[in-house]
Amino acid sequence: SRLRLLGWISTLLIGAAVAAMVTLAAQAALAANAQVIAVLRLVGATDDYIARAFIRRFTLRALLGAAAGTLLGMLAVVLLPDAGEAGGFLTGLGFRGWHWVVPLMVPILVGAVAFAATGAAARRTLRELT
Repeated sequence: SRLRLLGWISTLLIGAAVAAMVTLAAQAALAANAQVIAVLRLVGATDDYIARAFIRRFTLRALLGAAAGTLLGMLAVVLLPDAGEAGGFLTGLGFRGWHWVVPLMVPILVGAVAFAATGAAARRTLRELT
């Protein structure tokens, strides 16, 4: 039970770190493109249109990165030694049955976190650039 609680706390901390990194990256990208944003506004682009472009870009990057990391992590779990091997390190760890589906939720959750974090950062930064 305590190990499961530690797992959930770790997951929440990782989610918060992902949100913070995506927020900072989006703010930096928006600040670096302030002149382009000013020109887009002059030709009639709304803040919502500009924000959607950044949201799409950062969400897709986070989704693809999480998918690649998940696949590599699942491959690492497959390559772990079986419980029957004596003296092995981390023996007997792995997924059984339908539990192989659980890691596939990671990219979806990371994409959702990136979507929300980028949206909030983009809208806040665009308001400040006005």
